[in-house]
Amino acid sequence: MSLHHAAFDRYLLGVTPDLEVTVRLDVLEEIDGPMLQHGLQGFQGRRIHVPRADHLKPNRDFLAARDALFRRAS
Repeated sequence: MSLHHAAFDRYLLGVTPDLEVTVRLDVLEEIDGPMLQHGLQGFQGRRIHVPRADHLKPNRDFLAARDALFRRAS
């Protein structure tokens, strides 16, 4: 499992319906070296790239529901 999938599953980072990555505040404030800085913290505020084909794009309703869970977990 990739680092980012695991972080998403553990509510360490989320993706808004507008496809923007949000990293949990305590993770952003953590000082633990370059792996954390470049592996997670550096994604704060960045937009994810999605496939061009509509049927392959993330479901925005799912992202909205998941984002609400992420914000409650934060």
